Amino acid sequence: MSGELDIARMEGDMMAAREAAVAVAGVPMLGLRAVQPGTGGRAWLIALEGPAFLCLDDALDPEPTRARVLDVAQAGLAAELADEAVDATALRAFRAPAAAMDAWGADLPAAVAALGRAAEEADALAAWREDPRRIIASLVALDEAAAIQERAHAAYATFAGVTEPLVETQESLDPALIGALVEVERAAEAAGLGASLARMLAEAMPGIVEAADEMARAHVTPLR
Repeated sequence: MSGELDIARMEGDMMAAREAAVAVAGVPMLGLRAVQPGTGGRAWLIALEGPAFLCLDDALDPEPTRARVLDVAQAGLAAELADEAVDATALRAFRAPAAAMDAWGADLPAAVAALGRAAEEADALAAWREDPRRIIASLVALDEAAAIQERAHAAYATFAGVTEPLVETQESLDPALIGALVEVERAAEAAGLGASLARMLAEAMPGIVEAADEMARAHVTPLR
């Protein structure tokens, strides 16, 4: 993830955004997130009791345009979905069973090499998930995550394709190898490497668009 972030300054900005939101809405705030859509500057997306919503621009004034609120809401919702889908702990836990497969590198060189690539990308995706700069929901960062995860997914798919024929001969395989393969499969499933994050986000877009539209309709200040 590119760019620098002054955490202390960001915390001050968040506090100011909270105060501005409560002053504008006059009701308790339930949640707030800084959002950087694909165009325009930073904005603040605030969930309020009601349910109701408020979008503030970077000057902490209510956003007046519906199109901009939709852009901000869609970016925030997509980032929230990625947050739920990307489990840093599970991604890092994939490293151990992947490394254990090195013992069969001479017998399954292509599979073990692909698994190593998957583990490297899994670690990179975990680092992305834990990056403090993700306090700002950014479509650029989301694209970066999708690209990393796609590489991990493709590498694991290569591993799975190479090892799939072993299922038919498992009775003749070393039990330790069978156990190692099972552990890799379990860890990959937990880490979400068997599916494409980019595809999941694309499939979720109609629902994201609909939810963003509902948020715009529940905006506490008028939109044009």
